[in-house]
Amino acid sequence: MKLFEKIFKFLASLKLAVIIVVSLGVISAWGTIVESRYDMITAQKLVYHSWYMYSVLFLLIVNLIAVMVDRLPWQKKHIGFILAHVGIIILLVGSYVTRVVGIDGTLVFDIGESQRYISLIDQNEVVVYQMKNFEDSEKIYQEKVDFLVNPPKKNPLLIPIEKGQIEIFDYMPYAQKSFQIIESDKMMDGPALRFQLTNQFVNMTEWIVQMGTQPAKLSLGPAQVVLSRDANYQTLGGMNEIVLWPHSKLKKLNYKIYNKDGLVQREGTIGFSEEIDTGWMGLKFRTVQYFPKSKVQYEYKQLERPNANSVSAARFRFNGQEYWLGLNTALELYGDDVVYFITYGNKRIDLGFPVTLDRFEMEKYQGTEMAASYKSIVTVPELGVQEISMNEPLKYKGFTFYQASFQQDKMGQPIGSVLSVNRDPGRFWKYLGSLMIVLGSIVLFYFKRTRKKENVAHDVT
Repeated sequence: MKLFEKIFKFLASLKLAVIIVVSLGVISAWGTIVESRYDMITAQKLVYHSWYMYSVLFLLIVNLIAVMVDRLPWQKKHIGFILAHVGIIILLVGSYVTRVVGIDGTLVFDIGESQRYISLIDQNEVVVYQMKNFEDSEKIYQEKVDFLVNPPKKNPLLIPIEKGQIEIFDYMPYAQKSFQIIESDKMMDGPALRFQLTNQFVNMTEWIVQMGTQPAKLSLGPAQVVLSRDANYQTLGGMNEIVLWPHSKLKKLNYKIYNKDGLVQREGTIGFSEEIDTGWMGLKFRTVQYFPKSKVQYEYKQLERPNANSVSAARFRFNGQEYWLGLNTALELYGDDVVYFITYGNKRIDLGFPVTLDRFEMEKYQGTEMAASYKSIVTVPELGVQEISMNEPLKYKGFTFYQASFQQDKMGQPIGSVLSVNRDPGRFWKYLGSLMIVLGSIVLFYFKRTRKKENVAHDVT
């Protein structure tokens, strides 16, 4: 019994409270250093959401409960004290609920596009698809991963497949990605075209690569370039388009140039290093390089610290060969009679309903190209047309949509929107805990003043 009393007294002691406060200060200071040296997500995963931070916060809750129990039986003067302590506990529990079941992600879509999946900011996953005989693919593996906290160098990730396994054994938290387009002989790979657009104001050279079954599109503001495998592309109108596809016999490309009404302005064939007039502000279109089958080859160089363009990358082994796979990219792996598609990226979850970006509006500071304000006009089921601006979020089915950013084309024109999506089941408890802390502080101050006046009156008498 004496041992229990000693333990309880320590748990309710000021000494433990001081240890907790100092520990929280040290951990927070370390987290600030990590965040300034690296980034917010690194600081969260390695410091703010680490086991030692949660251990200290758990000790804080135990200390608060022990202190309240030690004051039993409670009196009227303890009301403020109890409110403040219970409020801190509720605030911490609410924050933990947010951490465990809350959602913090982004929704990225182009103008006219419907999207129902969001990408979670701080959660990654590895997914593997399998395709046999060039038929529909099936998902054979999906696993949530956190290589920053659990590096594969110490614990390799083994992915079972029909014949053997795919092994992820290395990881770069910060890497500089570069790529080159190379010719391929794989049947599944699509065409790639390097082209040049020029007039008296513009001189740009770009690659456009078709990676899937759908035509590749490269938006250039009021116009776009489309690369297809055949002539079956159907324009939707609304912008100028040049559509190209391989000629069946000649070593040339067929092309059609559409106006904003979806009508063909001109058509024909273009050879390599030849030039055609698009009819758009005097722009000339020239083919520079073309691969009937191509693939994008990525290279990753490790960085000591992150920058605006850095990504994480995982290294894996398949059939005796090693590959690097960057965040939010995919690779095709060819077996004897099967093709595997492996992806490593932000975990995606289904909202349960689609959101369509009807249009994007942006106002600029006078005389500059800097955005002063911008907003998304979206259509949501049951709500109809809604506006999401920088100061007016949209709330629907437990989700809150904030206007975060936007995407631009090569000409600086907005082509898509980036929304921040949040669902926080712990928000009510955090608000309630904060309110109780404030009320408890007010009550404590009130009783302190009351007792002071009573003591002064007693001394006078």
